[in-house]
Amino acid sequence: MNKTESEATLKRLSHYARCLRMAIANGIDIITSSSIAEPCGISPASVRKDLAAYGEFGKQGSGYNPEELLGVIERILGIISPPPVVLLGAGRLGRALLEGGIPGTKYRFLGAFDIDSTRTGELIGGFKVYHASQMSRVLDGITDFIGMICVTPGLAQQAVDLLVKDGCRAILSFNVEPLHAPPGVNIRYTDMPFEMDLLSHGLKTREGANEYD
Repeated sequence: MNKTESEATLKRLSHYARCLRMAIANGIDIITSSSIAEPCGISPASVRKDLAAYGEFGKQGSGYNPEELLGVIERILGIISPPPVVLLGAGRLGRALLEGGIPGTKYRFLGAFDIDSTRTGELIGGFKVYHASQMSRVLDGITDFIGMICVTPGLAQQAVDLLVKDGCRAILSFNVEPLHAPPGVNIRYTDMPFEMDLLSHGLKTREGANEYD
């Protein structure tokens, strides 16, 4: 992320990409900034401002070509050829992720591991679950991947340590406990309580304030 990019901007771009994929799937040839903005709860002017920061796209009053704009946004986000995903934790949530994949994205699982030896050896969604101690051997030197953690509460830090040991520098945790990693390792959380707090606040205030603004 450079100085001109904020996390909020990148989050909005990710949502624009999702909207564009839906438009392409529905056979839409031209899409307006209003159509992109509405699902995100922001103004068309905000969409145009975000896109203008990266160049000139479309023609004023004529809209955008969804496929061309999606390609631009995917390049900005670095997801033309996104890194593979390594799952650590093959319980109920991990099983659902392996079986269902990550819909609407190009992200694909590379392998599945678990700290719990009772889960190793299972075949889930076409992936054999290996014990976490075998990660180095199975990955065979691959270090450019996203580690995804969904382990039993209390084991998340151990999972982080194992991933970092094998060269992982990007981790997404479904466990909400605070985690620690060396400098250069980026940890993100799928924080359900936080998202629900935002929804609750919106209901209480009756304003439906949108986090993307």
